[in-house]
Amino acid sequence: MPMRYFAGDSSALGDLISILRGRGLAVLSYRLWGDLPVFGEVESLRDLSIGYSDVQGPASYRLVRDERGFFRHSYYSPKYALHPPIQDIYEASNGLRAVPARVDTAPMALFGIKPCDLAAIEVLDRVLESDDFYRARRSAVAYIVVEECVEPGDTCFCGSTGTGPAASGGFDVAYARLEGRVLFRAGSERGLRLLEELKLGEAPGDLVERYDEVMEEARRKSSRLPPLDAVIKALEDSAASEGFWREVSARCVGCANCNMVCPTCFCTEFIDSADLSGRARRQRQWFGCLSYTYGQVAGMHFRPELFMRYRHFVLHKFVFYQRQIGLPGCVGCGRCITWCPMGIDLGEVVSRVVSHGSG
Repeated sequence: MPMRYFAGDSSALGDLISILRGRGLAVLSYRLWGDLPVFGEVESLRDLSIGYSDVQGPASYRLVRDERGFFRHSYYSPKYALHPPIQDIYEASNGLRAVPARVDTAPMALFGIKPCDLAAIEVLDRVLESDDFYRARRSAVAYIVVEECVEPGDTCFCGSTGTGPAASGGFDVAYARLEGRVLFRAGSERGLRLLEELKLGEAPGDLVERYDEVMEEARRKSSRLPPLDAVIKALEDSAASEGFWREVSARCVGCANCNMVCPTCFCTEFIDSADLSGRARRQRQWFGCLSYTYGQVAGMHFRPELFMRYRHFVLHKFVFYQRQIGLPGCVGCGRCITWCPMGIDLGEVVSRVVSHGSG
């Protein structure tokens, strides 16, 4: 489909939300719940996190009021809607008949998600393609509207992973906020019809040129890792280097925060419970490979030391995903850096691995 650019102001975002809601869709986006940025349903432009900036660094996150600022994300991601932290799987009553839990499949639109979030959804689509619960929620997504990152955060490295700062595919509408104006582009025929319904004018040439300049600068700023091919080879070569991995993981405390905030981590464990009424329930909940019990099975523990679990986490993101689904499992969002209580920078670790291999 030939690329067409449209221009409007922030009110067009509100109009787009109204159109989607008018089609019976729950519109999910980054919004404020009190002073906490969450991912939930929005009803109007007022609910979006416009006018705020998130200031992120290793083990540091602050949300500040800034009318000219740019909000990226929080520890929430669209994964909360598609692969929730706690999910009912089966229920059983006194008759011991197990009944599959009902999955909420109300139609929805994902709005204002970031290109790294979009890439994470593609990873989950491939990993969980045979998961009935994920597929039911994923099929309920009618539209995806992406906000492109004109100003990557200090922990972002999406340029290195090829997952941002611009959206490359798999979306219906993408928009970028540029100095008081909003530039829209369609990624699908359905998205084009949405933009035509907004009755926006074609974007002037100077705005498109400015968009290209901003995106290129954002890509440069967010490209701080070595080339992915070099990263993958260095990680494979380093796997047996116990001393190196003990050193780079020395500050890790095994809290699994990185697993919980990662938009592509998908592991779960099952929890069974029963109450005095005779009702029993099986749930699954997120589980992280940095947790001690993750590698514990009957009679043994196949990753008893923390450096082993940290090494597995890093290799899984850059090597194992690539082998299994043809995509890296890291989308460069930087959440694992921001929300690591010890401030461990995954980008720096990966760069050290490459230096170690070439040294």
